[in-house]
Amino acid sequence: MIDIGRFKANKDIDFEGWLDARRGGVTATQVAKAATPSGFEEAVAEIHSPTQIPDNPYMKFGRDQEGWIGLSLMKFGVLPNEWLIAHAENSRYLATPDGLSIDHEIISEVKTTGKDWGEKIPIQYRRQVQWQMFVTGVDKCVFAWMLRVDSVGGFVPGWFEPKVTEIDRDDKMIDELSGVADRLLDVMEGGF
Repeated sequence: MIDIGRFKANKDIDFEGWLDARRGGVTATQVAKAATPSGFEEAVAEIHSPTQIPDNPYMKFGRDQEGWIGLSLMKFGVLPNEWLIAHAENSRYLATPDGLSIDHEIISEVKTTGKDWGEKIPIQYRRQVQWQMFVTGVDKCVFAWMLRVDSVGGFVPGWFEPKVTEIDRDDKMIDELSGVADRLLDVMEGGF
């Protein structure tokens, strides 16, 4: 079980507090992006000059779908999650998985996409999930995605239910991501 003190802020309860808590460390999204040389440069630029990403129809579709997709994963024993969670040993390693099982043994992640990924989940999302598993201490993630289809007036789901796969923990990838995270923390502390 994840110790109660590791639950730092809840996005639904206090969005601004959740954003503030994220600024104190490195998140799964940041670490996944920074895993490549060009992505690292983008992440560093974002640390030095944070910018708000303007809302767009793709983001709105994803937000609109995330709730019901998350609820559909309850059959895997995973409930929707909005809590920012800190790692047990380094509280600056952070993640907000989209779902967490009651026994804290499984997480979930939900995405929407303009094309079906089949059996090959994009690497940036696999990195994001590995960081989330590392931070939470779990060994498995239920990963779900919904196809986004153009329709009159916007987007609609492309399927009746999301596609789902399980991703197992990859300690080799996690070791690489930990190095990336430490480099990002150095930047935050003015060492880069």
